[in-house]
Amino acid sequence: MGNMYELMCVGTTCSNFESGEDLFMPSIGTSLSKTCSKCNHCKNNYCELNLYDNIVSSIDEK
Repeated sequence: MGNMYELMCVGTTCSNFESGEDLFMPSIGTSLSKTCSKCNHCKNNYCELNLYDNIVSSIDEK
């Protein structure tokens, strides 16, 4: 997985993001930010749904 900026971009973009944490007021760059590392589908820095690379590619295209 990528750097912290990519993890936040993917976390906020991913429609399958699920977190056990309360992130009702997400702010980029804070402990409340959506990031892949806070997603229930992320295990050992790997997206179990295999969505990370596709989302990063779509962000890079914009």
